[in-house]
Formats: sequence, C-alpha cells, structure tokens
Amino acid sequence: MRASIVKVSIIVLAVVVAATGQSFAQEPDPVTTTRDARGVWFIEGGDLYDVFEAMGYAVATDRMFQLDLFRRQGNGRLSELLGPSQVSTDIGLRMFSYSNDELAQMYAALSEDAQTAIQAYVDGINRRIGEFYAGAWKQMPHEYWILSFQSVFQLGGGSVLPAPWTVNDVLGWIVTLTRFFDPEGDFAGDTFGQLDNYVLFQTLAAVYPQEYPAMFTDLRWINDPAAQTYIPAAAGKRASMSKIRVPTMNGDPLPDLGAAARNLRERALNINDSLEELNARVRMGSYAWAVSGDKTASGNPIIYSGPQMGFETPSIVVEGSIRGGGLEVSGMTVPGIPMMCIGRTPHHAWSMQVGHAHTVDYFLEAPQSVSFHRFETIRVRGGQDITIPLFRSPHGPIIEPFPYNPANPPAVIVSWAYAHWGREAQAIDAFLDIARAESIAEFDAGIEQVPCSQHFTYADRDGNIAYWMSGYDPIRAAGVDPRFPLIGNGLQEWTGERRPRVHDANNAQGFYGGWNNKSALSYINAPNNYSYYLGPAHRAHVIDEYLLANDDLTYEEIRDLALNIATTDSFGGGGNTWSFVADAFTAAVAADPSDNRNAAIAMLDAWDGHFVAGGPAEWRFGAFRADAWVLQDGWIRDVLRITFEDEFRAAGMTWEDQPKSILFNVLIRALAGQTYYDWFQDAAGTGDKPVGAEAIILRALDNVIETVGLGPYNAPRGEIVYRHPIFGEFWRTPFSSRSTYAHCVEYDDNGPARIESMFPLGESGALYFNGYTTPVFDPHVFSMVPVFDPFMPRPFPLFD
Repeated sequence: MRASIVKVSIIVLAVVVAATGQSFAQEPDPVTTTRDARGVWFIEGGDLYDVFEAMGYAVATDRMFQLDLFRRQGNGRLSELLGPSQVSTDIGLRMFSYSNDELAQMYAALSEDAQTAIQAYVDGINRRIGEFYAGAWKQMPHEYWILSFQSVFQLGGGSVLPAPWTVNDVLGWIVTLTRFFDPEGDFAGDTFGQLDNYVLFQTLAAVYPQEYPAMFTDLRWINDPAAQTYIPAAAGKRASMSKIRVPTMNGDPLPDLGAAARNLRERALNINDSLEELNARVRMGSYAWAVSGDKTASGNPIIYSGPQMGFETPSIVVEGSIRGGGLEVSGMTVPGIPMMCIGRTPHHAWSMQVGHAHTVDYFLEAPQSVSFHRFETIRVRGGQDITIPLFRSPHGPIIEPFPYNPANPPAVIVSWAYAHWGREAQAIDAFLDIARAESIAEFDAGIEQVPCSQHFTYADRDGNIAYWMSGYDPIRAAGVDPRFPLIGNGLQEWTGERRPRVHDANNAQGFYGGWNNKSALSYINAPNNYSYYLGPAHRAHVIDEYLLANDDLTYEEIRDLALNIATTDSFGGGGNTWSFVADAFTAAVAADPSDNRNAAIAMLDAWDGHFVAGGPAEWRFGAFRADAWVLQDGWIRDVLRITFEDEFRAAGMTWEDQPKSILFNVLIRALAGQTYYDWFQDAAGTGDKPVGAEAIILRALDNVIETVGLGPYNAPRGEIVYRHPIFGEFWRTPFSSRSTYAHCVEYDDNGPARIESMFPLGESGALYFNGYTTPVFDPHVFSMVPVFDPFMPRPFPLFD
C-alpha cells in the first residue's frame, strides 16, 4: 500500500507540474540568508524587495503547510484542501470577508514600499513552491502526501499540492489576523455581547420588574474607575448608576434577540472549534512591561514582551532578523505576514498585547437597508461546490439570518459594523514605519496606522519608556448605550469621529505594565467581549504590585517577572483571586471560628500566592498545585455559586453561563457595599440560601472542607499539550499562564545592550516524506525546547 501511495502521488504531482507550465527559476538573490544553530534566519543585504523575497522563502521553507492553512483561513478556502468537513467553516469565514476587487483596492491604497514588501514576500513563497514543482518533491511537506492519499483513495479527488500564492492571499490573511488580534473584531470568539446583553436585560426585566435596572447595571457596568490601568491614575469616585433606557425601534421595544444571539454564537463556536482542530485558531492575550532607568540597577530602560497566542504545532510564531533594504529589525512574526509584529531595532523595542477599544457594533436593520453584494463559490475537495449569496447594509455584512432571503425577511436582521473595515491592510505600512522610527514621534505615527486594538509598550536608547493603545474607537451618537445593539434607522450612526488614542511617556512611577487590562481611567469596557468588563480584580495586579514594590531591578529580575506571574492562576488566566477577598473572608471566619475554618485560614496565610506548590524552585517543573490554591479556588467558586445561583435560576438562566471574571468583580463590589442590588439576599425566599455575606462565605467554606477536606490534595499542576493538525499530540510542557513568545531588551546610549528571547518547539515545522506514513523531522522542529520548556530565554545577537 505504501508503494501505491508514493506512485499515485508522484504521478499526480507530475501531471500538475506539466499542466501549470510555470517556471519558477530565479537568479541568485543579492541577499544572504544564514541560520543560527537553532534554525533562526538572518537576512542581510539587498533592497526592500530582496529582503522580503528572502523572508517569504525562509518562512515557506520552514512552515509551508502552516502557511497554507493560514491563507485558506484568510480566504475561506479550507474545503478545497480538507474536504466537506470544512464547508460550514468556510461559509462562516466568508460572511465577514472582502471580495477580490476590494482586496485589490486595499492593496492599491498602500504605500509603494508596502506593496513591494507584499509582492516580494509572495514571490519568495512561490520560489519555494517552485522547487517542489521543479523536482524537489521529497522536500514537500509530509502533510500534503497524507492528504493526497485521503483525496485519491477516500474522497475520489486528485492529489493535494501547495498552490502558488497571490497578493490577495497575503491580504486576506492580514485581514483575518488583525481581526483576531482585536477583542471585538474576533468574529470566531465570544464577541456578541451587545446582543447577549439585551437578552439578559429583557430576561431580568420580565422576572424582576423592580430590581432589573440595578441588577443589570451591576452585571454589565460601562466603566469602573477602580479598574487597574496601564497609565497610572488617581483613584476615582465610584460611578453612579445612570437610569437605563429601554432601546426602541420606531417607538416600540426591540424584538426578542435570543434566537439571533444563539445562532451567531453557534456559528462562531463552529468556526472556533474547527480552527482549533486545525491549529489555525489565532488568539492573543499577552503581558508586557517597560521599566525606566530610574528603577533598574544599570540605569538603562528594559522592556519585556510576552504575547500569548496559543500553543500549536508548529508554533504560530517564527523569529528572524532583517538587515537590508533600509531596515534593521529583529523579532517575531506570524507566517504569512511580511512584517515584524514584535521587535527591536538599534533605536527601540516594542511589545503588543490585545487592547480593549469598542470597535464593533451590531446594527438591527430594516429590510430596505439590505442589498445583495455578491455570490461566493466554495470549492469542496471530494464534494459538490457550494454557492452562497452575501448581503450587506450600509453598516457592514449581514450576518444574521444566514443565508439571508430578501423575499422573506425576518423580524431580526443583524449587520456587523467594524471600525477597522477596509483599513486592515494598513498593518504593513504601520509596521514598516514602526521598524524605521528614530524617535517617539515617528513611532507614534506608525501606531496611528495600526488597524486593531492593541496595547503597546516601548523603550529606546534615548532612555524613554512609553505606552500606547492603538485602534479606531468610533464616537457613537449621543444617548447611545454601548452595551446594546444599535438601530439602523439613521438615528444611531457613528459620528465619523473617534476617541483620541491613549498615549503616555516617562511617567513618575517609572514603568508601564499590564496584562490586557484597562488603558486609562476614562476608557470604557469593550462590551462585545466579556473578558473586557474591567473591574477592581484583574490578573495584571501581579505586575503592578511587583514593580511598585521593587527598585534597582536587574535584567534578570525584570526578565524573570514573567515566570513569577505565569505561575499565578485565576478566572482570568493569571493573578491571585484570593488577594482581593482575603480580608472579607478572613473576617467572616474570625467572627464565627471553628477548628477547620481556622485551619483553612492558617493554610492561606502561609501561602505564597502561586498555584505551583513548593516555592520558586518548583515554578518551572513542579508537578503539583499548592493546597492553598486548591482550597481558595474552591471556596471562591462556591461563594459565587451561592451568591448568584438563585437570581439566575429564577430567571430561567444558570449562573455558570456567566463569565466568572464578571461575577467575581460584582462580588468584590458587593462585599464593599458598592452594588445597586443586594446579591446576598435570599431572592427566592425558600430559606435554602444563607442571608448576608458572612453567612454565605462560611457556608461555602464548610462545603469545600466537607467535599475535599483540608489536604493534602496532590492536585496535578497540568500541562500544555501541543497538537499537530494531522499527527495529533506532539509535545507537552508543564502548565503556566505563559506567553508564546518573549523578548527582553535592555537599551544603553548605543542601542540594545542585551537581548534574550524564547518561543516554543522550534523555528521549523517541516516534516518530510520518506515513502512511509512516518515523516522525517527537520532538525529545527524541536530546536527551542531546551530554551522554552525550562523558561530560560537565550541570548539573541545585538546590532553592530
């Protein structure tokens, strides 16, 4: 059978080569590409075209199959490669897509340099593909041979080969990637908050006709001045509750949005799950800090960047260096994108973390506002082609119902209005300008063009540190409630203006740091993404607390803060929830003690706040979770259950469907007497719920002790599991809330004085065919394991 697979694949490959008639021969490059011992590429010499052509070729050599998955994700063509199982995913992706003509217009609007970079990158990828067609078929990724077997023998199709890239392939992937980097633009995520909020509002109003304004305001606040910010601010006054208006359409209440919200979430989950299985799902969290020379032992500014983008096989990131074409930049990029997303130059270094601009509104449209835009045909390997109609309103694509039938319009028609619509390709110009900047002002000009909401921290050789939040946050019409969908009747349009970008430099505290928290005191939540309802509790507190408490910090201390915070854990994927409730919970026990309750407090008093047992020596490879972490996690979760379960159950809902980070912040405000509704009352009146905060806290503690005891628990630490889309599990690393990539850069007057970096697995994802089902691994598939797994970044070359 193996010989048959080889024979069929070679025959099909030869037929395709003959049919294309393409010649990929090219003169030797005027640049040099070298690789270090771990396979990281260094491109030097040549003009702008030369360096990006070499970059495309280097990335394609390492990540050809991953590139193919990414571009097919960007243009909704996964079915062409993977068959009928991906049809619904492709339909979902194309709902939010541009036409080829629109992508061409976006390309034409870019600078000449950006166009050159994209075209050169495409040519470099195609040079590598051309080598397969020209006879280097044994170097073609093993995944194509496996898929060719499935196609020929299972789906009745032809062999699967990597097709040449186009400019539109790059543009489509940039569009998708920048949206996934935007907390509200991520259409495959849980980003339908405005619809869900109104459903919650309607549901509470039906069950609690008197209390629902207070309840809803507690659960979906607009702005909490107590939330931690990147830019330091004096403590603000608690915002007073404003009277809630019931949104109306033509004088009538909005229709029931429950079905629309459910349909959209189901589609989004389908896209998410499908891309997760393919290791093509891009996420972004991230932590970073820039520390001024006033707080460092060397007197030099130091920056750390740790983007959290998931753990695929191969990694979503590659690392490299370009010194040519007017660029001197090294750092991290994503395959398929001709730019350095996070990097350092002789002048400066920067980070990126997902921001929280309010970039999406859902408009409820009238049928007369909807018009046909185009047909899209989905090619299906081993199946029938499918043609779908796409409709738009003046606000954006129609995403519910889908497919839309203009002959029978429903009561609820939803469009997707995105603040960066048509701007996504500007990312190439933005990052070219960021890499070329020689001052904060020039860096700021680059940030102006970044087409997604991101936090940036920055340090440079002039001694500066700084912070920005990028993105276009539209100003809405007066009186619009940002928590609810807008009405497409012309009265709730965006004004055409935007909120000023948030920026600050060289603050008095001597650092900027955060972990996807709030940018500044005045900035509201991003209501379409529940992770960005920002309140007093946030995982970023562990960064602030460390940097506020320590001066004369060494490079190693600033670098290893990442290990410190990554070994904390909470509802938000990091941080220490116990620190926010310790006083109230301890006081409740002190008021009504028992031996078991006192023992629980003693265990927590002795705890270091990290989920890994055994202290710093165990942070890297310790196998167990701390008993105190297990206890407080169970205790807090049961307090949340008892506190909120009765109200949601009476409304036909479940408290478990609510984001725990939101409920935890409501709990903290309730403990401080700062909520508008009394969540500690027995709303059902059955007597099953203890009344008052202290009684609930004690009942929850007794429940946890009765269920799991007082330890030892021997709870496993957990693992990060790396999976390949074809071959399954590849590797395991001890779990931490760690980043996918990291660099730590110190600047003196001459430029970078020290650079260290790390990322998981290796630079290459290349698996080669040897005539059997087991692939041959490129030497650099696991080259970074000795660096990343022990959380020990390695030195990266400085600039001359």
